[in-house]
Amino acid sequence: MRFDVAVVGGGTAGCVVAARLSEDTGRRVCLIEAGPDYGARASGGWPGELLDPRTFCFTHDWGSGGEDDRSLGARVIGGCSAHNACMAVVGTPADYDEWGEAWRYESFAPYLARARGTLRVVAANTAEPAPLHVAFLEAAGEAGFPLFDDPDDPAQPVGRATLPANVVEGTRWNAAFAYLDAARSRPNLSVVADTAVDCLALDGTRAEGVITTAGERIDAGVVVLAAGAYFTPAILLRSGIGPEDELARHAIPVVEGLPVGEALLDHHGTGIGWERTAALDRETAGHVARTGPLFRPHAFVKAASTACAPGSWDIHLLSWASPSDDGSGYDAGMSVFHLKPRSTGRVRLRSRDPAALPVVERGFLRVPSDLDVVVEGLELARELAGQPPLTRLLGPEVAPGSEELPSYVRRTLRNYFHPAGTCGIGRVVDDHGRVLGIDGLVVADASVMPTIPRANTNLTTVAIAERLAETI
Repeated sequence: MRFDVAVVGGGTAGCVVAARLSEDTGRRVCLIEAGPDYGARASGGWPGELLDPRTFCFTHDWGSGGEDDRSLGARVIGGCSAHNACMAVVGTPADYDEWGEAWRYESFAPYLARARGTLRVVAANTAEPAPLHVAFLEAAGEAGFPLFDDPDDPAQPVGRATLPANVVEGTRWNAAFAYLDAARSRPNLSVVADTAVDCLALDGTRAEGVITTAGERIDAGVVVLAAGAYFTPAILLRSGIGPEDELARHAIPVVEGLPVGEALLDHHGTGIGWERTAALDRETAGHVARTGPLFRPHAFVKAASTACAPGSWDIHLLSWASPSDDGSGYDAGMSVFHLKPRSTGRVRLRSRDPAALPVVERGFLRVPSDLDVVVEGLELARELAGQPPLTRLLGPEVAPGSEELPSYVRRTLRNYFHPAGTCGIGRVVDDHGRVLGIDGLVVADASVMPTIPRANTNLTTVAIAERLAETI
């Protein structure tokens, strides 16, 4: 098989790139996805748990490759946009300005707006939030956080709001629905599902296609890697593109020495929880009887730590409601995440075997000041919990409880499922996503972010793919 463009990875970015490139009817495009493809939304073939935005699901998960047993993402057309919480927000203008002149916010903002519109983002994931979420927003207001007119307005950096979400009529509106469905009937687009890629097919320093794990070769004039911040670097490393010491560990000949897999970024944080109360159980049960299962997150606060740059934010607080483990009531909590961490990790190969998941070293808290921001977030969560709207629903704090906050953070710290940075602009790729030193090869996913924006990364990833598709 030969195509003009082979797009590797049918997740968020891959759906965008394949859909946009195939708008040119003279260009033959192949989208290669390791997981299943359930067809268009209208086909009725999608599993219910992938459509339901009320909870996270891991039924199509790659598994864990990290020391913390956290998910490496979804293996299905639509990728993590078919698994995630659908929170669609963006970072500060400065977050994008620091990527370089070509990515300044004023020129990138139209792509963010296009992504928001195509994903059909609405102001809230539900019009009928659970009692905890209502009380959380009220408590944040009493603590001095203004209600956002627009959570993405740079002039309003700190405040409270419902979650802007790509939820359409109760459905998780993933990137496959938003982008790929309109392209599926095009004769110049082929979707190849259940096909994992091992490495690039290279002629010297030119990419000429890919080799699947089954040994099949798919030829293309241009290869676009959109397999995400964990798996894009793994494919590059298996192809001989990466740090020379890492390639030597696996006896892989060096094609191009680049810091592939280095500078892994992710937001990180932890949670705080309280004992159940009769009031919380009673009011939540009534809500569920009226509306159905809970939207576990629904509202958030953007806050600034004492270390935060003026006119910005670096903390997300989210209210969290869920059925108790024994099914007898409901649990209440808040999630606290640091949105501008300085610590970085890396992605390495476990072995040369493409069936082996990559090793993810998160690197959290390597910069000590990152700990301070998470601790401040927990202190703020306690302040909100002390406001009357929440005190009537919450019992005594059970986590962290009496444990010292720094030790609690170190023990419970987790990622926000926003991996980025492993093929950063200026380090591994140029401003157009082209891999340095390799012809015919582009990276067009979250791995190109040289720094991480102060926001859930899915919307920004869509915008990156939109922009890079124009230059391929």
